[in-house]
Amino acid sequence: MAETLWRKLIALLIFSTFFLVLVVDYGWLIGLWALAAGACSFDKTMRGFAVTVASFGLGFYLYHTIHVHLIADISIAEVRILLQRFSLVVVVLSMATVTRPLRSFLKRPLWQASVWVPLIWAGFRETTVRSYLFIALLISGLAFLLPFILLQNVHFSWEIVAFTLSFSLVNALLEEIIWRGALLSRFVTSFGTRWAVLLTSIGFGLQHALLGMSWLSCLAFSIGGFFFSAITINAKSILPAVIWHGFFNVLMVLGGGIL
Repeated sequence: MAETLWRKLIALLIFSTFFLVLVVDYGWLIGLWALAAGACSFDKTMRGFAVTVASFGLGFYLYHTIHVHLIADISIAEVRILLQRFSLVVVVLSMATVTRPLRSFLKRPLWQASVWVPLIWAGFRETTVRSYLFIALLISGLAFLLPFILLQNVHFSWEIVAFTLSFSLVNALLEEIIWRGALLSRFVTSFGTRWAVLLTSIGFGLQHALLGMSWLSCLAFSIGGFFFSAITINAKSILPAVIWHGFFNVLMVLGGGIL
């Protein structure tokens, strides 16, 4: 039991520090992280984790490099942001071979599966994935969309609509394929459901530090990552998380949080 816990804690340390290393952006520190991640492969139980993290780390490092050296200087904000999100394809391709046998969440959702309100795994009322998602979207819209639109005084145009839909779809789909489609399924196999959700939630939050967001924002995204992961586990599919994530992206764009 203690040995298993140590493996999980080591995995948590290695996975969460990856983004901190990229933020600091010291070559020797990135190399040290790679050695630490590679050392996990000598443990048979940790080998799957090491291979997954290595492929993810390579893909995300390439994505970060593309963003910093090729995209960051583009003057048109909408083009820069969309290209940055499209470049997440690099991470998907890097992980595609490794995660192919473990795409357990890339299928039709179990819409009638049971979840609890409000924390999906715990709450005061039992409902279905479909009902929970509808309620979550409704509350999110009422809580964030209307106040943000009023405060920002948004003037709708076809350009704003096109950018909002393009950004929301691309970002939600690619991030969910990476975090809930690939990483979550792999980590569930290696460490079990609860630790897989913890790992992906913390990592999902920390990746936003690379986008220049505050640590408080990263914490908020980690909480969001928990709900995306939990509903994916219950629905046995990433589609509810893609819909929920995409709707949040719409709110962020209209609320001025992206541009």
